[in-house]
This record gives sequence, structure tokens and C-alpha cells, in this order.
Amino acid sequence: MKKLVALLVVAGLSLAQSLVVEVRGSLEAVEGKTLAALKAVGLEPDRVLNLGEQVRQVTGPGFPDYRLIVLKPEKGGLEAVAKNPMAAIVLPPTVFITGEGERYTVGTFDGRLLFGMLGVYGGEVERLTWRLEAALGRLGVVKRLPPAMMPDPSSGMMPALLYRVPNAAAEDVVLQVEAELAANGLNLLPNVKVGPVTVIMPCKSEWARIMFLTQPAGGFAAPCRFFAMQMGKDALVGAIEPMLMTIMPGVMGSPAVAMLQEARQVMASILETVGGVPYRPGQ
Repeated sequence: MKKLVALLVVAGLSLAQSLVVEVRGSLEAVEGKTLAALKAVGLEPDRVLNLGEQVRQVTGPGFPDYRLIVLKPEKGGLEAVAKNPMAAIVLPPTVFITGEGERYTVGTFDGRLLFGMLGVYGGEVERLTWRLEAALGRLGVVKRLPPAMMPDPSSGMMPALLYRVPNAAAEDVVLQVEAELAANGLNLLPNVKVGPVTVIMPCKSEWARIMFLTQPAGGFAAPCRFFAMQMGKDALVGAIEPMLMTIMPGVMGSPAVAMLQEARQVMASILETVGGVPYRPGQ
């Protein structure tokens, strides 16, 4: 991590966790413009999720419009997971649209920071980052939302909860994880193959309500990502580290922290229930 920060400073890159742009118009018009902008830079939308309506149906009124555009896997994502499977915590990329009335925020993650943290930035991964930024640039002036703090390299926290399931087939572990997620009340999208990694995208409406009312830009990591891949005779299985979201502005000291702690406990329990043993790269 220290080497990464030094590299970014030398390269003159501004540290940002999210890229956002303000767009005026109806929700449908903004969504249409965003889809067109993504296609114009060579990124293919796979599906659009109406998260706002889903959350309101479960938790009641008071949650804003919130759409999630999930992109199809492409060369940058494939290269990223080939270099480091933990890159699956933000793949396939998600672009969020949130707001109300005639004012909406469109955003996604900044790969310069997140892919840099994972040690995969460069090549097709860098070009993916450029394309995401270029798509937002077609909608207006892009702003970089810097993290409120950088992760402490001495804390030992990794971007992902990472487990190894001994003597297991990844496809079997995927089915087990999906069953456990459903049993814990999380909604599931069909899983997606990104190279050798299977990405599972669940969402829990109560968690989404607390997180996105606190920090709407957290949508770059939604729906939550679990992933699995074969690693020799074992299966590597993991999920995004929820506490990673505490580096975002406004999250620390908010009710979202307790929610993220709860999410971490549930997610870790699921990974352990399917036979996972905590794993660190290099073991």
C-alpha cells in the first residue's frame, strides 16, 4: 500500500474513489443518455436494476430513485481478474444513477485507486478505467470524489474477505453460496463469468437503504459482489470487504458503520458455512 501511494503521487494522479457527474432531466432521459454514453465508448450494458423501487417495496417510502447499470464483462475486467481474482469485488463494473426531480448523479468507481490498490492497473485495465471516465465525460463535467481516508496498510485489512474451500469444485461452491445468500434474505441476480471467476451479485434492501442514504456514491460496489474460482484442487471464494466502504466521505460515525459490521458478519458466516477457511494470498 505504501508503494502504491508513492506511485500515485509520483504519477500525479489525484486519489479518488468514485467518479460522478451531475445530469439534468427526467430519470428515464438520464438513464437513456447514460446507456448511450457507455455504448459510445465501447462498453456494453447488460442490465438495468431498479434498486430504488426494490428498496421502497421492502423498507417503505423515503428512498430516492436509484438505478444500477451492470455492464457486460470485457477485456479490461478479464485482465484484472487474471492478475488478481480480488478485482471481482468491482466487476463487472456498475454505473449508478440516483437523485430526484430533474437532477441526478451518475457515477462509477475510479479504477486508478481501486485497481491500483489491487495491483492490476495498466494495460486493458487502464483502458477500462479511461472508458468509464470518458462515458461520464459525455454527460457533463466529471468530479472525483476522494476518499475521506486511505486504508491503513498496517491494519492488515484486504479489499476482499478471502477464503479457501479445500478439495472443492468452484461450481459447487457457487451453488452453495447462492443457497446461503437466499437463506439469509438477500436477493440474487444470475451469476456472471468474468474469465476464470464466477461473480455472484446479491443485494439486501435494508443494507442498501442505510448505505446509500448515507453515501449514494457507494453504488459503484452494488450489488454486493461474491466470487469463486478454481485454485488447484481447492476453490477460492470471497466477497467484497464491507468495511472498505468506511473510507468514503460521511460513512464513519454514521449508522452505516453498524450496518457494514452486520453485513461483514453475515458475509463471513456464509463463506465459512460453505467450508471456507480464511486465506491470504501467498499462503
